[in-house]
Amino acid sequence: MLLVGMLCTPISACEGTADIVIHPEFDLSYSFESGLEQWSGDGVDLFDPIVTWSAERTGQQASLGGSSVQLSLDNANGVAKIWIERGFTVGPSRAYNVDISFDIGTADSGQADSWRLLAGAHTSPPDIASELTVQDATGNGAVSGTGLVWLSKSYRVSASSGADGRMTVVIGLWGTSEGARSYYIDNVRLLFTRAF
Repeated sequence: MLLVGMLCTPISACEGTADIVIHPEFDLSYSFESGLEQWSGDGVDLFDPIVTWSAERTGQQASLGGSSVQLSLDNANGVAKIWIERGFTVGPSRAYNVDISFDIGTADSGQADSWRLLAGAHTSPPDIASELTVQDATGNGAVSGTGLVWLSKSYRVSASSGADGRMTVVIGLWGTSEGARSYYIDNVRLLFTRAF
């Protein structure tokens, strides 16, 4: 009976405490003002026929500051996927919720001819299309011919780090039709919160 009384006391004491708040382990921001900040370009399905693409810092457009990353793709095969990626060191062999938010500059006005956004976190850099996380369309909802419009995008994905504690975040595009287009990525924010 004494044991039961001792167990109840701590539990009763805990009932009146506030909710547990879990803070992100990492809260990181990138605006590309001083370069690519360790982000690099990559892609898959870039052949048959060969497509021309680039991922580079530019001062032509920006939603924050004076620079952004320009993703340009001449999608000759109609299936190319290109992105920027960056590796991070987190806790080894742990599950994380990763909040990925960014601004995208897009001139795609309608949904019918829009391409698709890629935004995900991965144990290792993706090598094939099926490893990518496909999100919504690149359409900006504006009247045709409006030109570039900046949209804010935000996604929560789940991923696990490798035994070495490495994880890769990807932000990019899936060209779902033929043609040449450019998009701009800026104001990237990443929150890594351990999933318990």
